[in-house]
Amino acid sequence: MKLLVPTNWDPDLILPLSKLEAGVQLYGVLPTSMIGSGGTGPDNVRMVANEVEEYIEQAHLAGLRFDYLLNAPSMSNMEWDENTHRELLRHLDWITSIGADSVTVTIPYLVELIKRQFPRLNVRVSTIAHVNSVARAKFFESLGTDSITLDINVNRSFGALKAIRNTVSCELTVLMNNLCLYQCPYEYYHHDGLGHASQNYNPGKGSYVDYCVLRCTLDRLRDISQVIKCRWARPEDIRIYEEIGIDMFKISGRAMPTERILRAATAYSSRHYQGNLYDILNVITPRTGFVRSAVTGEQSNGAGSPPGLYIDNQALEGFMDFFRKQNCPSGCSHCDYCQRIADRVIQFDRDEVDQYIAALNHSLDNLCSSRIFKVKAGARKQLP
Repeated sequence: MKLLVPTNWDPDLILPLSKLEAGVQLYGVLPTSMIGSGGTGPDNVRMVANEVEEYIEQAHLAGLRFDYLLNAPSMSNMEWDENTHRELLRHLDWITSIGADSVTVTIPYLVELIKRQFPRLNVRVSTIAHVNSVARAKFFESLGTDSITLDINVNRSFGALKAIRNTVSCELTVLMNNLCLYQCPYEYYHHDGLGHASQNYNPGKGSYVDYCVLRCTLDRLRDISQVIKCRWARPEDIRIYEEIGIDMFKISGRAMPTERILRAATAYSSRHYQGNLYDILNVITPRTGFVRSAVTGEQSNGAGSPPGLYIDNQALEGFMDFFRKQNCPSGCSHCDYCQRIADRVIQFDRDEVDQYIAALNHSLDNLCSSRIFKVKAGARKQLP
C-alpha cells in the first residue's frame, strides 16, 4: 500500500513516517508560490527556498519521495503573459533543482507544459480537477498525466471507480480523510479563492475571506448527518478500494499539527483505528480570524474554538456496504441512511454546538451586511 501524506514542514514528521508499513510519499508547498495551491496550509511556516531543498533531501535520505503542489485551479491568465510565463518556467526549474519527484497540478495546460519541458517530474492531477468520470480520466491521461487523485465526491460511487480503473492505466489515488460537504456548493469558489490568495504574483496581494469554510461549518453543525455524508473513508475501508485497483491513498491536512498528521498516517497505514474517527479527519474550521491576508497574516473577527465531535469508529463497521448498491446523486432526497448512522455513532454537546453556531451566524451577518468591510448603512447612497 502507498500513502500520500501532507507535510506542515516539521522535520519531526520524516522519521516516524519512514517507519510505517505503507510506502509514504510526502506532499507540500510553501504558503505562497508562482502558481499557488488550492488548499489550506499552516499559518506559521517561515521557510525559505534553501530550507525546502534541505527538507526534501532529508525526506529522500529516509526513503520518502516528495510531491510539490502546484494545484491552484486558475492562474488568472498569468500563464499567458510573457513576463509571468518566464517566471512560471523559472519556478518549475527551481522545483526540479530542489529534488521534488513529482508535482500536483489542476490546470490541464500545466500537465502538457511540464511533461514537455520538465520530463524528470512525474505529474499528478489534483482532486481539485474533479476527475469523476471515465471521460475526464481518459482526457487527463491523454495529456500525459502519470497519476490522478480522483474527485472526493466519487469515493463511495464504486461503479464509477471500477469503470475509471478499467479504462485508464495511470496511477489512481483516493482522498481518504476529507471532511468537505458531499457535493459541496462552495467547493469551486473555495479552491479558487485559496489559489489566488496563495499566488505571490496575484494582484489581490493575498486577500482572502474564510466565507466558504464558515458556510460549510455551519451546514455541518446544523445538520450533523452531513458529517456522515462527507466522503471520507475509514482505515478499515482501504481493502474495498484495493479490490477495485486503487494504487494510492491520500491523507489531507497540510494545516494539521504534526501529532494529528502522524495519527492519521499511522491509522491508514495499519488499516485500523480504535477510537474517535473525528481525530484523524481533516477538520477545517474558520480560522481564529476569518478575514485574513495570506501575505500579511492580518486577521479579524474570530468565531472562537470549534466544538468537538465523537464519531465511534468501531460502530461504523460495515457502514460502507450500503453504498455498493445506493445511487447517492439521485437518491439522497428520500434516503435517511446517513441520518440514522449519525444518530447512532456521533456524540456532541448540544449547547456547545449551538453557541458556536450563534458565533458563526454573527460572523456571517457581518460579512453579508458588509460591516466587516466598514461599510456603514446608507454609505452606498454617496457612491456615484
